[in-house]
Amino acid sequence: MSVPSDFHLVFDFETPSDAKQAAALAGAENFIRALKHGIAQQDPNDPAYQYYSSGQAANYAKSQIQAWVKGSWTVTGTDKYYDANVTSLSGGKRELVTFCRNQGKSFSKEIKTGKILYTDENADSYVKYQLLVFPPSGSTKVWKTSVVDVTERAKECQK
Repeated sequence: MSVPSDFHLVFDFETPSDAKQAAALAGAENFIRALKHGIAQQDPNDPAYQYYSSGQAANYAKSQIQAWVKGSWTVTGTDKYYDANVTSLSGGKRELVTFCRNQGKSFSKEIKTGKILYTDENADSYVKYQLLVFPPSGSTKVWKTSVVDVTERAKECQK
């Protein structure tokens, strides 16, 4: 999944020693990449996020992409994700992946003019994500995110 060359996704995560948890974390990363890909493609029906998500998470991704399309913006800068934690739930039938985001150096760029809409880093720059991910099943070979919970202005992420 490609993103614009002037946009950088940084996943500053330590890989869990547990293979299942490591795969769940990689699946969560893929969901974020797919979301950004959909924004860059300006396609609320982009197949990338649909491949890596289902249910509420797919609806979340679509609504996020629609907002960027409506604004005629794309992404630029550096979007940093860090402090990941993976917790097994339901006896390993699903995993809860949590992590922080600092979007203080990630900006919107007007598609028509190329103008970058800079903002200063502030409390709004810090976001906490909780993603409920499920292991591959049936013909699916990927971990899918089914639920996304986002906490804006997350104090625990302000470092």
